[in-house]
Amino acid sequence: MRTASFQTSADISASQGRAEAAMVRLRYRPQPRQCLLHSCPANEILFGGAAGPGKSHALRFEALLMCLRVPGLRAVLFRRTLPELERNHIIPALSQFPRELVTFRPSSQCFECVNGSRLTFCGCPHEADVFRYQGSEFHMLLFDELTSFTEFQYDFLRSRLRCTLEVPPAYRHRIPGIVAASNPGGIGHAFVKARFVDFAPALTLRRAPADQGGMVRCYIPGKLSDNAILLARDPGYADRLAALPEPYRTAYRDGDWDIFLGQAFAFSRSLHVIRPRPVPEQAPLFMTFDWGYGAPFSVGWWWVDADGRLFRFAEWYGWNGRPNQGLRLTDSRIAAGILEREAGLGLAGRRITRLAGPDCFAKKPDYRGGGQGPATAEVFARAGVPLAPGDPSRIAKIRQFHERLRPREDGPPMLLVYDVCEQFIRTIPLLVTDRRNVEDIDTSGEDHIYDEACHACMARPLGAVDGKTAVTPAARIIDALEAGGPNDEEMP
Repeated sequence: MRTASFQTSADISASQGRAEAAMVRLRYRPQPRQCLLHSCPANEILFGGAAGPGKSHALRFEALLMCLRVPGLRAVLFRRTLPELERNHIIPALSQFPRELVTFRPSSQCFECVNGSRLTFCGCPHEADVFRYQGSEFHMLLFDELTSFTEFQYDFLRSRLRCTLEVPPAYRHRIPGIVAASNPGGIGHAFVKARFVDFAPALTLRRAPADQGGMVRCYIPGKLSDNAILLARDPGYADRLAALPEPYRTAYRDGDWDIFLGQAFAFSRSLHVIRPRPVPEQAPLFMTFDWGYGAPFSVGWWWVDADGRLFRFAEWYGWNGRPNQGLRLTDSRIAAGILEREAGLGLAGRRITRLAGPDCFAKKPDYRGGGQGPATAEVFARAGVPLAPGDPSRIAKIRQFHERLRPREDGPPMLLVYDVCEQFIRTIPLLVTDRRNVEDIDTSGEDHIYDEACHACMARPLGAVDGKTAVTPAARIIDALEAGGPNDEEMP
């Protein structure tokens, strides 16, 4: 694996010299940290960190400069929504890009260059929107606020990156290529931090593994102090950043990637993760299930102690090793897998309350014969895995999940996780709040385990005082099930 440093004045000067004529006509004078971006020999670059180093400005002009250097280039700059693109890029570009070199086409959100190159601005508000570009060919991809995109969106759009152009030798190391800018935080925080910030020391080149694209990566950190122009023209901006409450101050002022802005739940290994211990023979047992086919399904097993504390002691996450991609198993195979795993856990013959979401009780289309096929719950019941409906209330369950995770003075939190439950430990800390509704999570994230786990929380909801169990319709159903009473179809 090759590593190399490129932060030398000779490297920067050489790159600046090649683009000097274009920069003069563009009236663009990059500052030193922006020069590092323009001169970087990598072809998968993140310019990130604090607020204010001129990331978006440099990203926009990197795209335009490359379009002017390479005739016929197709560059696409993505931001999550079109309003953000208009505010942060298109409107500034209309006044900054020279009209003798580029023409704006409003109908396609595109700047056309005199040499036939195009810079197009695209939004991608929903994860599935990437499929609109399934047949596209991009020569250069740019992402502003990369952490607002999911890992799947990034990987899918990168797969559209290919080039058959005659690229000038001076730029063949950059085309095809990716340049991104971002602050910490957001739904993609974890994968961006893992792939760029933690992957190699800053300002160092290192080739990514083949299963992550095999491109040459580099992370270029940026801080407000790197933007002398902004500090000179608006000296009060630094004070306004310093006045932010934590953790926003540290993230935006210092670009600290260990601060996760927008994190939905205060989950930590030190507080909530424990080493496995035997499951008590008399403890109530729960199995919770979230259905998935193209997306992952999730199965969790829990026991409850005398204080009502939930212990997640085992799990089965139906993914193919890539976030939000499922195993595509039929219901009968999942049911068989559940019984097989329970036998391995020593649970065969024990009474287990099994909870699932409402989608498991709805008839499914029968595409082969027309009409409707059996619901997941019917298939599971025939296999010996009877399901009961969990409480799907989104507002109530997020509050219960918060309450379960809350630190307590009189003992451990009311939800603990065995360290063998790796997918719970991986996905729960990455969930972020919905930008439009802080009382909910962003459902475009990998929330399958959260939805599944909340069935256990709602089955034994905690009251607002002293952690006492609240009496709810869902709790009464569970009481009846545990007591061997009537099934859910016989209850009002």
